[in-house]
Amino acid sequence: MMSLDTFRNWIFACWVFVFSPINLYAATSESVLLNEPVIYNSNFSAVPGDIIGLQGSGFGDAPTVSLEVSGNAADAAEVNLPLVNSYGQGWLTFRIPKNAVGPLVVHVNNGKFRSASVKLNAARAYHLDALEIVPLGSFHIFGRNLLLPGYKPSVMVDGIAASIDLKSSNEHMLTVTAPKELSSTTNSKITVDNGNGTGTSILDRKIRVSVGYSGDPFLLGVGWAAAFSGISSRVFNAVSDTRLLKRVMCNDVDDDTPTLQSAIDQIAASGGGVLQLPVGTCRLLGSLKLKSKVVIQGAGKERTFFKYEGNYPFWGQGLDLAGVRAMTLTNMRGPIQTVVLKESTRVFLQDVKFFLGGGDHMFLTNNKNFVVMNSDFIQPKNTSGYGPYTFSGCSGLVFIGNLTKFAFAGGAFPDIHDSYIHNNHFTRDITDNQNDQGIVHGIAIDSAYRIALIGNDFDVIGGPIVNKSRNDGEAILTEGGGSWRRTENIGTVVSATANTLTDPGNKINVNPISLKEIPENYGVAIVGGKGAGQTRQVVAYSNGTLTIDRPWDAIPDSTSHYATFLWGLEKSLIKENKLSQNSRGIWLYMTAVREVDIVSNIINEGGGIYLRSTQNLKERLFTPIYGVRIQNNRISNDSKEWQSYINVSFVRIGANDFGIGVIGVEVRNNFIKANRPNLTLPSEEATWVEGYANVMRVEAEYENLSNQNRLLGTIFQNNICVDCDIGFKVRDGARGTVQDGNLSITSPPKSN
Repeated sequence: MMSLDTFRNWIFACWVFVFSPINLYAATSESVLLNEPVIYNSNFSAVPGDIIGLQGSGFGDAPTVSLEVSGNAADAAEVNLPLVNSYGQGWLTFRIPKNAVGPLVVHVNNGKFRSASVKLNAARAYHLDALEIVPLGSFHIFGRNLLLPGYKPSVMVDGIAASIDLKSSNEHMLTVTAPKELSSTTNSKITVDNGNGTGTSILDRKIRVSVGYSGDPFLLGVGWAAAFSGISSRVFNAVSDTRLLKRVMCNDVDDDTPTLQSAIDQIAASGGGVLQLPVGTCRLLGSLKLKSKVVIQGAGKERTFFKYEGNYPFWGQGLDLAGVRAMTLTNMRGPIQTVVLKESTRVFLQDVKFFLGGGDHMFLTNNKNFVVMNSDFIQPKNTSGYGPYTFSGCSGLVFIGNLTKFAFAGGAFPDIHDSYIHNNHFTRDITDNQNDQGIVHGIAIDSAYRIALIGNDFDVIGGPIVNKSRNDGEAILTEGGGSWRRTENIGTVVSATANTLTDPGNKINVNPISLKEIPENYGVAIVGGKGAGQTRQVVAYSNGTLTIDRPWDAIPDSTSHYATFLWGLEKSLIKENKLSQNSRGIWLYMTAVREVDIVSNIINEGGGIYLRSTQNLKERLFTPIYGVRIQNNRISNDSKEWQSYINVSFVRIGANDFGIGVIGVEVRNNFIKANRPNLTLPSEEATWVEGYANVMRVEAEYENLSNQNRLLGTIFQNNICVDCDIGFKVRDGARGTVQDGNLSITSPPKSN
């Protein structure tokens, strides 16, 4: 095998880099007259030696990039950085010096004017793992650049310093204890400073502070769990407590529904407490209505058993402070309704095993501040194709340490936000359903925002999956609604102001998920013409006019094409997950995406990573992908079942152009090991080759070639591809692509 040094900077096969004329829908379409350069998009994280991209307008024909040595725009000390690549007047890349230290702050000069400064390694605080904190309670902060080598971060809550456990913190997560001096408020101000001189980041959402509580009696690991302290000490023995008017038998013979319900009602009426169940088997022929301030507690997963024979064994709606823990529930009747817990707050499931037995999936929906931990969800093959559960619309969800075993649909987490999914095991059982029809994913996180998916395992029982005729199998999937598109629209700007966009002839659905208000992740992007590349949150809509959350950097005009959508994934993290034997790996598919890190995941015998931006003018669909970092992932397939790939693509359904689909995706320091010989699987649209790809594909009877700028400024740096026939593929529609420090290696023949 040839050495890595010999191949360093080797240019991958099929390098294509073609400049096309500046045109109406390019990000480079601003006037050639020199105005102040404006940066719309940049990479959000950077270290010395990185190649960095900036996208915007007014960069001019000969722009320069300056590194502000002190990180202070007012300081005259700066260093001009050589450009690596540029495209038109709206895209350029440069390299950060390897000896750079401290704040990495840059600006662009077009020869007459300079842009505003951009901070490349500043802290970016996205969300917590809860929407409520308490004095001395623990919480996590998720984001980017939170902890950097050589610097000590700080966290302030309403101006008071919090303590940080540095040993359990990293670049993407800080483990924090709230200060004890906090006062009650519905909107605390939480700031993070990573200590490198770039300043503070303010958490961009409301967090409640509640006082008067302390502790964590059920060891839920979130601050709001302290509110159970007044409940946990009031324990009612369901069998022997003389305070209860009716006492349960749990003898596996009598129906315990009436006595259990009586106990729950009585405890709730008395101010709350814990209903302690005995060792044994409780029989449920009816439904138990959960109540606020009541925790139902068994003697342990393998000691207290519920056998349920009727619909909705547990039902809870509109609760506050409630939980179920330490027991096993088994469905004895097959396709019946199962557990429902919805529209509640400060609730939990802990150490509970659910044998769902082919019943309908659990509806655990629209709950706020919800912990599910150390629980098992087991759903076998069933005639209805049910999965185990849906967590649709939950926020402040902590899903940690759980097992999900399924034959058909896997974990469903649509429309969740401000949530933490960590250290879970998702396992798909294909023992006797390799060829069954249906769509199966390990976990689906459609229309999610501000979530952290960290350290989970995704594997297969009875694998590997070999059926290549089924259009499914993603271990981790975010998609914009499948075959029923509910979120998107497109149009051409008629008029605009600093904070609005108007198109009277277009009717836009800004309530695509039946909410009473516009979802926080409802977005609009200028994808073509003046101002292309800008994205904003839609905060109001009336009479054809969208109102946005902050002013445009460049006000769109009649040349501007726009798209509206729910972000399929936004301000989120997919990190350190292990994927094995699933037919597809991590797919961000046909959905709008921005500010997502896909880092340090391991995919073994299970496909690769696929980003697909899509245009379909007939369906009024355009899904941009901006600011995604794919870094330090390891992908290996050599069993000749599935391909190894990292693919960034734009798919144009129809002949005509509309806008730019992909801007500023980074692919850095990844490792791919391909099958030998390489596979070609036309049924797998992600890529027909193994390796790295940056391509446009047109699905149309004919093609209008007037403009091919669909993927702008993808960066491939320091990646390795082993046994790849075509290590790197760049095709029509990709402009401003950069390759640097990549390696293609052929492994030695295997010995007999």
